[in-house]
Amino acid sequence: MADIETSSPETTALQQLLDNHFPTLESLNMVDDLLRGEEETHSILEEELRAAQTREAELEKEAAGIAEQIRTESLKLIDIHSEIVGGSADDSVSAWQFRDGTETMELVSKLAAQLKTYERLQQSKNYIDIVIDVEKTVEQAKSSISKDPQGVLAACTHAIDILAEHVAAPDLDRSYADRPSNLCTYITQSVRSMWEEVEMAAGASQSESLTKLGWPGNIDMSSTSTVVEFDSSFSMLLNLDRIMRDAQKTLDRSGIDLCKGRFAPLPLEYMARAVDIRMRYHFESSRNTNRADKPEWWLSQILTTLRNIVPFLEAHVQWLYDATATEHLDIRNQFILLLLPIVRRKLLHDRSEYLGAGMIVSSVVRELSDFEHTLQEVYFFDGPSVLDEFLSDSTVFAAWVEAERTSAMKAYMDTVAEPGAFDPVYSDDVLGADDARPSRVSEKAVLLVEDIAERYSMVPSCMLKLQILSTVQFPIIIALVEDVEAEVDEFSRISLPFIRDSTVISPVASANTTTLQSSFIMQLERLASWYQTVWHVEEAARDWNNSAVYVDMWAAVCRRAQKLGDGVDPRDWRDGCDSWSAEDQMVLDQEQPDLTSVTDNDDWLDGGIWERTIKTLGDLKKRILGLVSTAVNKEVVGQMRPYRKKNNWVVPGVDRVDIDISSEMGSVLPELSVLVVSLSSMLPYGAFVRLIRLLADELDTFLTDRVACAHRFDMRGGLQFVADVGAISRVLFASTARNAISSAPQRSLAKSQECGAILSCATDSTSSPTVGSNTEMSLSLEEWGPAIMDATVDDREALLVLAKLGVSHLTVKQVLQLVRNRSDYAYNSVSDAP
Repeated sequence: MADIETSSPETTALQQLLDNHFPTLESLNMVDDLLRGEEETHSILEEELRAAQTREAELEKEAAGIAEQIRTESLKLIDIHSEIVGGSADDSVSAWQFRDGTETMELVSKLAAQLKTYERLQQSKNYIDIVIDVEKTVEQAKSSISKDPQGVLAACTHAIDILAEHVAAPDLDRSYADRPSNLCTYITQSVRSMWEEVEMAAGASQSESLTKLGWPGNIDMSSTSTVVEFDSSFSMLLNLDRIMRDAQKTLDRSGIDLCKGRFAPLPLEYMARAVDIRMRYHFESSRNTNRADKPEWWLSQILTTLRNIVPFLEAHVQWLYDATATEHLDIRNQFILLLLPIVRRKLLHDRSEYLGAGMIVSSVVRELSDFEHTLQEVYFFDGPSVLDEFLSDSTVFAAWVEAERTSAMKAYMDTVAEPGAFDPVYSDDVLGADDARPSRVSEKAVLLVEDIAERYSMVPSCMLKLQILSTVQFPIIIALVEDVEAEVDEFSRISLPFIRDSTVISPVASANTTTLQSSFIMQLERLASWYQTVWHVEEAARDWNNSAVYVDMWAAVCRRAQKLGDGVDPRDWRDGCDSWSAEDQMVLDQEQPDLTSVTDNDDWLDGGIWERTIKTLGDLKKRILGLVSTAVNKEVVGQMRPYRKKNNWVVPGVDRVDIDISSEMGSVLPELSVLVVSLSSMLPYGAFVRLIRLLADELDTFLTDRVACAHRFDMRGGLQFVADVGAISRVLFASTARNAISSAPQRSLAKSQECGAILSCATDSTSSPTVGSNTEMSLSLEEWGPAIMDATVDDREALLVLAKLGVSHLTVKQVLQLVRNRSDYAYNSVSDAP
């Protein structure tokens, strides 16, 4: 106990340590074993140290001996040289005065061998010094990571200097030219390992501080210590990045790639990793949020992240960077550049699904366009376009185009196959008289074309737009035209020849007449539906031709045509669009702010992308209207045949009473009225007017040639003819048929009215036509007839006379025939008897 009490404090501390940590005998035995092991290790190390020291002493002694030997041999060589050269009196000493030189050559060989050994020893010593320098630098960097940022930076800078001096020097002297490759590999690997460890430690520190701040969500900068921690790690990474970029040539020559594809400062790279990890977790894993058909999900997430962190980047990170870096950098723009690889990788990740379901590509294009528009307009981003890069993948673009084409054609063919595909979609009271009345198929075709245009309007490349237009949209209109033409051809071949060309109308046959009329109206409705179908698409194509997207396309093809030469018609652009080259794309995608400067010839301004389509539709529309006119004229003329055969225009002995329309005409007018009213409801205003005028011309010619000039009349018969012509004119041009059409004289049956005026003209001044006969002849036949019937009067003079009488549409021959047909007027002339 006395010994314990008088023991030193160190002994007491040791005893307490043993009592606390080694209370049992077994634990003390373990300590004893451990101590013996350590003593053995210490002994081994001491032996190795003594052997190394002995070897070092031997090498030093050997080196000193070699140096002394070299000195001695050198002196001997000098003596020999002096003996050989100095003992000669002149240059003509004979050869026998010299020794054979064998001893000299042996000395030189020994000297060379010793010198080589010495150089190897010196080189080995230099290598050891280099290794020791590298080890010290690495150890300094590792020990200073957490406590001495400046020491870390100094160590990294020195490591770069070592690389520059011993590995990457472009003009090494001969003493270092043959150093072993394993030494260079050792230096390179040590520097790379040290750098990666330092960078990883600084990056982990920054990531930890960012996590505390709430990155990459809503940033909370209320903790000052966390902000200071972030600032320190940010500055460390930024300085490491500066050292790395300043030594880029040295690193390249050494075969060290510290950038690893990075283009932004290191701290920003590490800041972007947190966003990247979150995006991978949600949108590239097996979670439900990873859906290729929902590009808006992950693009909106990136925008939400930007909205949360941009204020922090602009207010704090930008200031921190400017305080450390020597060159200005827009942190916001640079960070967005770091987020674009996330977008590219996600697009590549979903590429297989895009190829399998091409319609998804249209959604991706739309969302990417909106995404880039937000970046540019809200965050003033001026970097590359991911949308352009995405569409440059020809396989993905082809999958989209093919999906659009297949979907559109299937939708169109399904509509055509439905019953009543050409039936109007809207009732008559919905649209005005001047509006096209779309059928189901025409409305579907127009909607398909417009929907496709809306989907690809986001595509930046004009050449790609033109390819979609040529491959997807044009075939829809072509298919529509071909279907309508097939219907029209069938009607022309089968239905039109069987339209009745002879029908006897009688009051007792009203039921049969109604059946025939109903059948004919149905045929007209078919033609009218085709006309309305084509007209609706034509009107839509005219609107498309003036829309901005197609105007830009037209300007592009005109630029290309101008570049190819004056003989190239821009309307022929579709002929070679499948083999467009990169040069063509450059011309087509060129921005052209002033469209009038595309070419000196302004004729192209009157055209457009849809110009030939409009012409094709217009020609088909004219053909259909021609068929309607032919069918209507044939039908009406067939109904008028009983009237043509009427031969009771001269009724002797009948008193002159008020004249009403004839019974034959009275049987025709109801069907004609129904036909006109039906046409007015089937066709648009312009087409209806043209059709009625064509019908009026046909009837005018029929009444003139087949009735008025083919029968004999007295004045009463003429008045009857005038009444019938007036009745037909009122049916054709009555305001009740179409409010917009008036019964103006210029739209009446001009020749028939003039025929009626001549046939109802009074024979002499004592007779006069019935009151209300609408005749305009102010002179009787006796007063103007001789001037026309006189053979000595030429046609020019006769026309002047007729013009004074108001006759301007009939020929002189027709007037002569009409006068001759007047049974109550006889022209007696000596020179020309009637």
